[in-house]
Amino acid sequence: MRPFQTTTMLRPLTDHELRLEEPEWLDDDTVSFYIPCWFHVDSVFAGIHVETEENDDYINLYCNYDIRKQSVSLSIYYANNSARAGEQDFDIEVEVDASTSAILLEKAAAWLRGERS
Repeated sequence: MRPFQTTTMLRPLTDHELRLEEPEWLDDDTVSFYIPCWFHVDSVFAGIHVETEENDDYINLYCNYDIRKQSVSLSIYYANNSARAGEQDFDIEVEVDASTSAILLEKAAAWLRGERS
């Protein structure tokens, strides 16, 4: 059971907060980057409740870059360590604001240019 499937951003992420790491090709047109979360995730993503002593939950944040469409998306893997009966880890799609999307697109495109040179 997934408590929710999408989340919205409560504020844009900054260039400093968006560090793309560990690129992995998902298919011929899509590369996924891990984004370390050194920021307070509960204050950025609606409905996330991991910055607490009440549970051992955590998230992994990913940027997916579609090189054919020149678009980016964000997704969260929620490690639901405080799960009750029937609950499991789950993936969440993030509704990304224009500012964060622009930063991600530039960083992903720059990585691709470097990869192809």
